[in-house]
Amino acid sequence: MKILYRSLRPLLVFLFLQQLIFAGVGGKISGSVTSEDQGVMVGVNVVIDGTHLGTATDENGEFFILNVPPGTYSVKFMMIGYKIAVHQDVQVVSDFTTKVNATLELVTLDAREEVYVVATRPLIQRDATATIRVISADDIISMPVDNINDILATQAGFTTDENGDIHVRGGRTKEILYMIDGVIVRDPMEGDFSGTVNQNAIQEMTVISGTFNAEYGQAMSSVVNIVTKEGGEEFHGRIEYTSDQMNAYKYHESGAFEYLDTSYADEDTAFEYVDLREGLFDYYSNAPDDFYPKALIPLLGMPMSGQLSISMGGPLPGKTSYYLSGLFTSEESLLPHGGEMSQDIQLRLSHSLTDQIKLGAHLNSSSRLYQNYSHRWKYLPERNTHTYKGNDRVSLNLTHTLSEAWFYNVHLSSQTVGTKIGVANLSPEDYERPLTDASVYFYASGNRGDYTNNLSHTKSLNINSTYATGDHLLKSGFNYAAHDLDIYTEEDPWLGGTNFKDDTTYTPTELSFYLQDKIEFDYLILNLGLRYDRIDPRIGMWEDITRFALWDSSLQNWISAPVIDAPVESKWSPRIGLAYPVTENTVFHFSYGHFFQSPDFKAMTYNADKDISAALPLVGNAGVKPQKTVAFEVGVKQALSSVSKLTATVWSKDIRDLLSTQSYRIISIPVVVYTNSDYASVKGVDLSLDRQLSESFSANMSYTVSVARGNNSTPIAGYFSAYENEEIPHKEYYLDFDQRHDLSLNLAYRGGPKSGGVFMGMRPLANTNANLLLNVASGLPYTPYVDPTIQVEVNSARKPWIYSLDLRLRRQINVGGLKPALFLELMNLTNHENVLTVNSRTGKPFDLGSSGLVGGGDDSNLNPAKLGRGRSIKAGFSVGW
Repeated sequence: MKILYRSLRPLLVFLFLQQLIFAGVGGKISGSVTSEDQGVMVGVNVVIDGTHLGTATDENGEFFILNVPPGTYSVKFMMIGYKIAVHQDVQVVSDFTTKVNATLELVTLDAREEVYVVATRPLIQRDATATIRVISADDIISMPVDNINDILATQAGFTTDENGDIHVRGGRTKEILYMIDGVIVRDPMEGDFSGTVNQNAIQEMTVISGTFNAEYGQAMSSVVNIVTKEGGEEFHGRIEYTSDQMNAYKYHESGAFEYLDTSYADEDTAFEYVDLREGLFDYYSNAPDDFYPKALIPLLGMPMSGQLSISMGGPLPGKTSYYLSGLFTSEESLLPHGGEMSQDIQLRLSHSLTDQIKLGAHLNSSSRLYQNYSHRWKYLPERNTHTYKGNDRVSLNLTHTLSEAWFYNVHLSSQTVGTKIGVANLSPEDYERPLTDASVYFYASGNRGDYTNNLSHTKSLNINSTYATGDHLLKSGFNYAAHDLDIYTEEDPWLGGTNFKDDTTYTPTELSFYLQDKIEFDYLILNLGLRYDRIDPRIGMWEDITRFALWDSSLQNWISAPVIDAPVESKWSPRIGLAYPVTENTVFHFSYGHFFQSPDFKAMTYNADKDISAALPLVGNAGVKPQKTVAFEVGVKQALSSVSKLTATVWSKDIRDLLSTQSYRIISIPVVVYTNSDYASVKGVDLSLDRQLSESFSANMSYTVSVARGNNSTPIAGYFSAYENEEIPHKEYYLDFDQRHDLSLNLAYRGGPKSGGVFMGMRPLANTNANLLLNVASGLPYTPYVDPTIQVEVNSARKPWIYSLDLRLRRQINVGGLKPALFLELMNLTNHENVLTVNSRTGKPFDLGSSGLVGGGDDSNLNPAKLGRGRSIKAGFSVGW
């Protein structure tokens, strides 16, 4: 660490002087104050009630307050000789400006009356230069969803593929940047969000799709910025329990597919469902300490089924507050085997050292232990692999307000991500070759051959600040991350197996900085930014991947060529966005930018020894370049009335240097290497309609029509092309996740204490919440099979449409200071059969279109994973205070 500090010290000093900033977790309140007798009011005290934040109006009667945590506040305007004006329900959103204009009324000196004004959130966010959706804590809790991905799937431009993975505007998976309280949360090996988040702990979630400002990097499709709750000045908390599925599990008994053909039911009469959760936890409990980081899962063994959420916060002595939350889940699999146990524990501490200096700490431990369903292991699930993923994060931050117009932040964070994949608690040397039964499909003995024990440590430093002057809000930022990757993988480790093995350690580093200026005029808002990203892999690679082998005359054989350190990669990314408010009810926006994202380190490190002895070896390439997306969008936000608005956006993405795999050959020796040869182009239109139907009823609709085309849908597709002795496609076709139409409709009812009519002296709809969520999407493409002699275009046919109707009902009863509530969740209310995978011959999930195929019996064909979730009923209760 001393060496690292000495090498970075000159740079850090320079960056401090340059007023650097990190990703936004606070908003801005600005406005003006007037009076009927004097007009412009100078020197009016403006205070955000319940905080230490405040200012005074300048010579023009104007004011602004920076770095306001997201939430709802009361803003007071005070001056001697005038009534105190209190604007209530002022909502602040991260990265945006909330306008509050006040008019003061004269009063006699011996009376200090208060005039209350209830603020209404403006329908149009006039300073948004891109497609941005802010989801509040109340909306997150009320929606009938299981996790963050379910929330994202309801947003315009977000779609899901047959595996449930998220795609944004036709991009691949893992192109979303997730941030929690300003800190990036990503598994550096896999490139995805590896943790979980307690929905009850979220204060606000901002979703940016398509284009975004220069302060966000290492993402090509979207940014999800989550801000968690703080303790506050009053003690509060919430306990919530949600049951596991209450209705019968269709696939836990034989004969689930009798409706297709009664002869199918006899094929799996020997099947018995096995709940593997207890076994998974036993493996974890009895394994050696180096098998699992046991400190990550202290409570997984608790005797519960379902989901338990506990959160509480409040003040501590010495101007300190805390917020503690825990989420514990134990659920059975909906399929014939599997199961999941997970937990997420968060502690957020805030301390005001002075009115100008605020210290904070965020500790998070997230872990998940699960087994996915594999149809071939249906009758031997305990020999199938299970997966453990753990993510520990600790971040410390300092916020120093130098003046009303200038503050800076310093973030230090440490993240540890562990991934363990294995069979029970077996070591690789205990694995046995799997053998099938008479069906030549289902495994009857042996073990699945995957074993992984990866551990990554990431230390990062971020220095940040914001400075406001005139119409400009200046930001700049710096981030440095040092990774320590400890990789261990084995595949098929038995006699006659591939016996592939990776056992190595790498220490790559990443660095980035940006400059950004937000210019706010009454008639125009401009966001101008420039970003720089640099990655030093510190990983060896062949100097020329086309000359990967050399002839060794002493061995009389071909050997792998020598490796050199991969070059440092760096990119500059210009960003521009503008919003043009034509009127208070109409705002046009335009944004354009270059967005780069480095491939995950797994693609750089796989097969670290460059072993080319296998029949078709796959080799990672540390020399792959950052993937590039050039995106633009133009849109309009239109208030249709005082309670409804329409947003329409046209967008386009040109994607180049996508991660891919490509085959090379020297004489008779083939090899497949990760490269940047894939490309894609996507175009689409997003429509969003928001309407407040009444004081209690609201409706939100999101619709996207898009076309996503490219030469490959996944990086590994090139490997399979090489396996089939085919070239990588050189023309664009519909990608596997090209979902032409996607519609989401959310109807919400929020009942207050006096909502609804009176029936027999009672108000049945009082304190009642209801959310009805409709999701409809067109079918994903697939390649139909016609005849071996006929070449069919890739992905030229379509699967059936997807449809789901979900409902959440909640009734609260106030008992003193407590707020107990009961709720009911019904997912896929109509029990619609959603087809995820089809047979290429017929376009249907269970109709093979032929008979007599080896390994193609009825039971092997009846894979329930081909269908989406059926009707699921859950119930629960919560108590808040």
